[in-house]
Amino acid sequence: MKLLSGVILLVGAEHAFAHAQLVQFQNQDAASSVLIPASFLLLILGTCLSIWGLVSECRSCRRSGGQSGGNE
Repeated sequence: MKLLSGVILLVGAEHAFAHAQLVQFQNQDAASSVLIPASFLLLILGTCLSIWGLVSECRSCRRSGGQSGGNE
């Protein structure tokens, strides 16, 4: 679940950055001043959550793999 949430945050970061750079709003300066920091925040949070999810998944795979291999 952490991995999926991290990927969703990364997609949100890309979406916010694309809107800040590509889409022309009526208040482009105000929108960019909000969307660019928001995209960096989402990028940082999504990366941390994805790495945490990968580490916890690898750790749980080792535990379950070691237990099932020892019982067979």
